[in-house]
Amino acid sequence: MDDSEYGTARSIDEIDLRIINALQWSPRSTWDALAGPLGLDAATVARHWRRLERERLAWTTITPGPRILAQVSTALLEITVVPGARGSVTEVMTGRPHAVTVEVPSAGADLLVTAATATYEQMTRLVVDDLAQLPGVASIRTHVVSEWFTEGGAWRLNALGPGERGELTSGSRRVGERRGRTAISATDRAILSALAVDGRTPMRTLAEIAGAGAATVKRRVEALLAADVVGLRCEFAHPAAGFAVLVTLWCTVPVERLTTTGRVVSREPEVRNCFAVVGAANLVVQAWLHSPAEVPDFEARLLARCPDLTVRDRVLVLRIHKLAGHILDRAGRKVTTVPPDVWLPGGDAGVVSGA
Repeated sequence: MDDSEYGTARSIDEIDLRIINALQWSPRSTWDALAGPLGLDAATVARHWRRLERERLAWTTITPGPRILAQVSTALLEITVVPGARGSVTEVMTGRPHAVTVEVPSAGADLLVTAATATYEQMTRLVVDDLAQLPGVASIRTHVVSEWFTEGGAWRLNALGPGERGELTSGSRRVGERRGRTAISATDRAILSALAVDGRTPMRTLAEIAGAGAATVKRRVEALLAADVVGLRCEFAHPAAGFAVLVTLWCTVPVERLTTTGRVVSREPEVRNCFAVVGAANLVVQAWLHSPAEVPDFEARLLARCPDLTVRDRVLVLRIHKLAGHILDRAGRKVTTVPPDVWLPGGDAGVVSGA
């Protein structure tokens, strides 16, 4: 199969959705452990997952935990390029470990990039001294994140019933407040890079990659998860499952109501990302929807729940080139991975790993 650029992805069926939803809650569970809650046998679960992986329709990976989100610097970059340069600039951006997600919005900027660095000073250098100097970049408007309320790894399908979900352990959750810095070692970074490519990488393989003992690696993975440094997530080709639309709402909320409103908005089931930024619009909301026709209803529901919220602009995402470190084709399937690494000095290129 070589239709990654122009082909149409096969659909994700109901059993696939249930398996993906189960892995969203418990990404490293064995097939035997998942079989019971799903009402399937382990062989069926394994067979469906192998097909999803083979056709690049679903994958497991890491997601930033509340502690990391609270200590690193994140920004949403609206990038405008000179005529004819969007392709080359997009290629550079998707190859950067600091550019975690790269999207094409329907209006405004040419690219919308979610970037992360270890410190605010490094973010400044990344934007001013590196990205703004790239050939083809005309301007960058930077919206620094001041508080996260939820991120994409916490988003869930609704393919399982409450009883089925209750039998599974959550691999990630909505963002809460975490204080204090967490030291990340070179071994941790090697482990996290491997898990970014495949969140179900066996411990023995992780040990070989990290150059450490299996018991040591197992302890480090458990410690990183327990400390809310990272979580694990199951992602999939959203268009193949009927989630064809990602909408970004630029909102304004009175500053004294910002945190409360952000927490309320983050509980809406469609919301993928919700975070406060420093700017004229101080709250950004991104949501997965089935069609553009759902945008007004979704917006109206937010306004009913949050009367202090004003939507200043709404923009559809026309294409996602990169999602949480994974480069996607036009059908939303994973092509390859650039493991996010906020601890790299700004401007350093990462190693692109195979799918």
